[in-house]
Amino acid sequence: MRRKRGRTVDVEEGESYYVSMTDMMVGVIFIFIIMLSYFAFEFRSTTAKLTTARHPETAALLQTAANLTPKTADIEIDYKAQVLCVPEATLSETGQGAAGERRCFAFSPPTQASTQTATAVDAQKLLMQSLDADLRDAKVSITGDPSSGSLAFRADQLFVAGAATLSPEGQRIAGQVAQILIRRLPCLGYGVPTDASCQDGAPKLAVANVVSQTNLDAFSAEGQRAASLALQRAAAFHQALTAAQPGLAALRNAPPGQAGSQPLLRVASVGQSQEGASKVGDDQTVSIQFQMAP
Repeated sequence: MRRKRGRTVDVEEGESYYVSMTDMMVGVIFIFIIMLSYFAFEFRSTTAKLTTARHPETAALLQTAANLTPKTADIEIDYKAQVLCVPEATLSETGQGAAGERRCFAFSPPTQASTQTATAVDAQKLLMQSLDADLRDAKVSITGDPSSGSLAFRADQLFVAGAATLSPEGQRIAGQVAQILIRRLPCLGYGVPTDASCQDGAPKLAVANVVSQTNLDAFSAEGQRAASLALQRAAAFHQALTAAQPGLAALRNAPPGQAGSQPLLRVASVGQSQEGASKVGDDQTVSIQFQMAP
């Protein structure tokens, strides 16, 4: 007898429990990422408002006090002592308080000087960013961070070893730097015609110092020669700049003829005495340090 074979019934299994759990976890993580991004955006926005506010303390208080209620009140102000007083009833939620009682607070009024200082800082920051970008385009390397307010060059890339004579590479660098300075500095000084791009009333430079810095042993003859060489190199770099662009020598920190008017581009040297200083001319830097007028 033949045995009849039964057909096997394929049973389709349902979706795995673990697959559903994975989908749920992915959804939760996605929602968490959205919430995290939102809070990060709000934190960055609030931080930017506080850091750029003219009065950060007031901005912080306004961020905290979300339910301010307008009220009309008579206040008394002593501008000399910088104190203001308000009736105590004004500070009460019910508007009640002892008659004649006042609450007094110290305050700091906004001053024009603080605004001017902030403007000068912004102007110097913009100047250094522009100079840094110009030097990069001209393929002139500098040392240090330009945001500190100076453009620094290694002396060995500018001068013949042990001398105050510019090397061919140093002459090229001086020419490039002079061309960049004459394009940027006339708007920040006096004595040189400016173009229409200069803003009226913009901050001005007080000085642009060509400074040579060196480490030396002040009690040795070699150290004294190093100090002398540093000053000679600062003067030589200054002369190379003004020879390449004579307009730099005409720039002044105040209108010509005004009391206190001085050349904008000047020379200085700094020598730090230390034991075991290197040989004459080693580890020297030549920089142009910019300082805005107050």
